[in-house]
Formats: sequence, C-alpha cells, structure tokens
Amino acid sequence: MVSEPILDAIHFFQIIDFVRQKSFDTWLCFLPLLHALMVFNNKYKTLLLTIEWVMWEHLGGSKDPKDWKANMNQVCSFSTVEDFWRYFNFLPKPSEVFFDGESRKKIGPSQKVVEGYSLFKKGIEPEWGDPQNKCGGEFFCRQTMDVDALNMYWQNLVLAVVGETMESPNTDLSNSIINGARVVDKGKQYPVFKLELWISVKDQDVRDRLRDRLMSLITDGCPTPKKGQLRFDWKNHDD
Repeated sequence: MVSEPILDAIHFFQIIDFVRQKSFDTWLCFLPLLHALMVFNNKYKTLLLTIEWVMWEHLGGSKDPKDWKANMNQVCSFSTVEDFWRYFNFLPKPSEVFFDGESRKKIGPSQKVVEGYSLFKKGIEPEWGDPQNKCGGEFFCRQTMDVDALNMYWQNLVLAVVGETMESPNTDLSNSIINGARVVDKGKQYPVFKLELWISVKDQDVRDRLRDRLMSLITDGCPTPKKGQLRFDWKNHDD
C-alpha cells in the first residue's frame, strides 16, 4: 500500500515549468502523463501548496475610490493543486468577460460586469494600502492585445505565481516576495488590458532579475503577438 504521494506540489509545478521551457508541442504531449500522476497521487494524498491563495473578482460600478471594496468579491480560496484546477477551469477567461470593443459583457443571473481578476496570498488584499503591498510595487503591462493571447498570458502568469516558479529555485519560499497578480479590463473606446505582478520589495537588482523571469514565463508557448510585444513597466505603491 502506497502511503506517501509520489509527487508534491512544488515538484509538480517544477516539472510543468521544465517541460514548458522546451516547446509548446512537448508541453502538450506531456499533459496526459501529468494528469495521470495527479490522478494516481490523489488516491493517497492531495498536492498541498506552500501558500494558500485567494482569487478575487472586481465588478464594474461606481468609480468612487471609497467604493473599491464594495465592488471586490472573493471568488474562491485554495491551498492544493486539485482545488486550484477545480476553480480555475470554471472561472470565465478574461476574453469572456472583458470589453471586446463592441459591448460590455454581463455575466450570470445578476448581469454583473467583471472588470478584473486578482490572485493574492491569503491575508493580503489586492490594494496598494495593504501593508504587504505598500512596501513594494508592481510590474505592469497596459496595452491592446489579442484576446486569445491575453487568456494565455493570464494563465501563464497564474501558473507561475501559484507554482512558485517566478522566483529562483533556491528561494526560501517562506520569504517569497510575490504577493499576487492581476488582469484588468481598461478598455473604453477600444480593448485595452492590463497585466500586473505585485511584489513586496523595491530593490532594483531583484526587480531586474524578476522582470526577465516574468517575460520568459508569461510569453511561454504564445505565438508572436500581432499587436506589439509585451512591455512591463514598474510602479512603487507608495508614490
């Protein structure tokens, strides 16, 4: 009788990261094996993540900053790989809820308008004023982009954050500087989207290393963009 998992969460995402660095075709071919490992592993023990995460949705409505929290809903929280996929696979993709240049999409019985998603460590709220965010800043990319590419960028960003592959493999995860990630609909007359990675430090050397890693991971497996290469800028949260 097997009593221990053959694969823990960190090694699971490290395998994903390794395969995705090879080629997109290799990644697709490897998916059935990863699925089989998860199914086998789940019979004995769940794949626990080091960190518990919370997914938020930001609804359209009043633009008054005082109403920020009123328009922010917690969608789910998860601390295992299984729960992550259970929720993420059923969460509407950005292209399914964001402005497409023609109309504002309305979702569900309440006809809500979703203007953004935020994924943050439990205990950290997706706002600049949170103590864990105020001492750091964010990488952000704001531009028009193909909606299929947007979906892929967001999924890559989420996988890198949850899988803890954004930082160096030698990083002590108890001191991880990654606070969360966001995708936001900024379109008005035409589609514009914003991708963000929030961290808890401002150190320039750390930022330089992380920017390179961010660009590598977020564009992995994505075709050459038709609407311009991604460009990430930096903003301090105490400005």
